[in-house]
Amino acid sequence: MPRWIRPFVVLLVALGAGALLMAPMVSMEPRDLPVAVVDLDEGMETAAGRVSAGGQVAAAVQENDGDGMIEWVSLSSQTELDAALADGDVYAALVIPADFTASQAAAQQGAGEVSALRLVINEGKNPMVTSQLSGSLAALAPGSGVPVQTEYYDEVPESLGMLASFLPMVFMILTYISSYATGIVIRATFPLASTGRGRTVLVQLGLAAAAAAVVGVAASWVLSTMAPAAGLPVGDSAVFLAISSFALMTLVIGSVNWLGTAGMVVPVAMLVLGMGTADLPYEFLPAFWQDFVHPWNPLRFLADGGRALLFQGAGWWNAATPGMVIAAVVGAVLVGTSVLTRRGRARETSHDSAGVAPSERALSGSGR
Repeated sequence: MPRWIRPFVVLLVALGAGALLMAPMVSMEPRDLPVAVVDLDEGMETAAGRVSAGGQVAAAVQENDGDGMIEWVSLSSQTELDAALADGDVYAALVIPADFTASQAAAQQGAGEVSALRLVINEGKNPMVTSQLSGSLAALAPGSGVPVQTEYYDEVPESLGMLASFLPMVFMILTYISSYATGIVIRATFPLASTGRGRTVLVQLGLAAAAAAVVGVAASWVLSTMAPAAGLPVGDSAVFLAISSFALMTLVIGSVNWLGTAGMVVPVAMLVLGMGTADLPYEFLPAFWQDFVHPWNPLRFLADGGRALLFQGAGWWNAATPGMVIAAVVGAVLVGTSVLTRRGRARETSHDSAGVAPSERALSGSGR
């Protein structure tokens, strides 16, 4: 390639990477956010038969999906709701109390007030989403004097403010950058050679494990200092981040071991494609990112684990940990199997030839 063309090629590649990085955020469209309707109303018997005002309210509410933004999920008990909230299956829930019909009938006779509906916001699932969703759900709740009482599940401290939406991203970026840089240094300091490859990859893996432990402790301390109100469990966070850091480092080292400089494409693509999946919930992503990036990208698991630790009271083993463990295994396998490549031998042969050939040519020339 002519040298004058190279800057323009790099420019086009950088523009393409930037477009991929921003595409999910530019084209995001909230849709099909799972919200539960829990009808606990026991109804009551009247002269005209059994009446259930709660069932009517549930049916009326589900007719409005906010132009596709909400996907209503019908649940029939408090136990089901508790499980859905704990597992992060729903962002919110509208709960109709057991005495809703009876209280409505009593209120019509001037004996008391209508029992309030409960609007439960699963704030810890994703503060950015729930802050937008709470107002929309309040508007969707039936009027006609029916009171709505809002409560929060895994409530995020108010003192965090807007920082709550960005903390998981900080969690991810801090770990990624430190792990990426350390992986590059380890690989550059201990490259593969034609001999002693088994020992070299063991050194690479050992250093990655030790450095990952340091990243876990240091990043957890930085995050807990940056946002003390979040109450980050530093010990659990350090273990989770150590696993995540080891995964990222070994993916970097293994990719470069196998592909040489071209292997840098792997961690860069991981960041370019994964930034959107780490920052945005699944329901906000364009179809491509939902289907082909969200299921596998380690940065998504890293950010999800950060939310679980920061806002959901989870420990180091949470819903995102299995994904990071799988990534760590894949990275370790890449590093371990790189002893099978020919890159080290070819490189050493090339260096030897480059060093010997000039002297041989000089001797040959003097002989002539």
